[in-house]
Amino acid sequence: MANALLSATAGGGLFALAHLPMPWLLGAITGTAIAVMSGMNASLPKGLRNIVLVVLGLMIGATLQPSLLSSLVRWPVSLAAVVVYVGLVTSAQYLFFRRVGGYDAPTAYFSAAPGGFMAMTVIGGEYGGAERVIALMHAVRIVLVVFALVVGFHLLAGPGAGPGNRYVALVDVPLGHWLLLTGVGLVGAAASKILRLPGAIMIGPLIAMGLVQISGLASVDVPTGPILGAELVLGSSIGAQFAGASLAEVRRGLVLSITATLVMLLVSIGFAAGLHALTGLDLKALLLAFSPGGMSGISLIALALGIEPAFVTLHNMLRVLVILIAGPALFARHRRSNT
Repeated sequence: MANALLSATAGGGLFALAHLPMPWLLGAITGTAIAVMSGMNASLPKGLRNIVLVVLGLMIGATLQPSLLSSLVRWPVSLAAVVVYVGLVTSAQYLFFRRVGGYDAPTAYFSAAPGGFMAMTVIGGEYGGAERVIALMHAVRIVLVVFALVVGFHLLAGPGAGPGNRYVALVDVPLGHWLLLTGVGLVGAAASKILRLPGAIMIGPLIAMGLVQISGLASVDVPTGPILGAELVLGSSIGAQFAGASLAEVRRGLVLSITATLVMLLVSIGFAAGLHALTGLDLKALLLAFSPGGMSGISLIALALGIEPAFVTLHNMLRVLVILIAGPALFARHRRSNT
């Protein structure tokens, strides 16, 4: 764990000195990836990542307001579009990885899914795919999407862009709010064990905190300090996925994944622009909602930049849920029909 945190902190510090956007996320990814590819053992314990995900869920839940209920009437169209998006992107990526990448059917299919990193790697292996290739393609996709989004928003919105007014310093959060956050986090984390949803360890506390906020029982401000800690830990977790990958593997993976990810991002922009024109929903929130990155990473970006975290997380949760439920079932059906 020490190696991972040191590598992540070193990368984050260098990125901060260079005045790059969200340095503790992008720098942590870069520093840890370099460390593990150099042969260093830089893994993080699952428990630490889970704690960060609980905190992240609480912070997103704390941004919800009673007015959210009136906003839901505008979301069904964009939520339905998520299903179409997943089907379109997965089909296009599958053909690309089969014909251009030369991968076998299971490797191409489970590499093509725009989400569900660990599940797609494991399930793809069970269907005869190359787990190492699937994992690498997803890792590269996640890193590229996170970098593209952070740098893109930074260039478009300027270096001053950041969280909204509800984000406060740690010392300004009352003791009662800390106690409430702790209690709700414990309840939400316990409930997450019985939820059958993607990212349940984050979604449980998010739902619990959201219910407290929306019901009007309490209104908790979001401290900025934990956001930086979450960036460091999650960034290190993403970078650690490159462990054991050779430069040749990464180089080939980069060529294929950059091409595939650029196409996915263009499709995402198209969906976001179309839905913005159709529904009037915030364009930046739609861009994050339809970005094919990791759910926790995209949610963290939305939270750090103050771009409708609840909206973004809900759409990403549906994206991953569709992938996890429909993906393996459709592949199994496709395989049976071709045997």
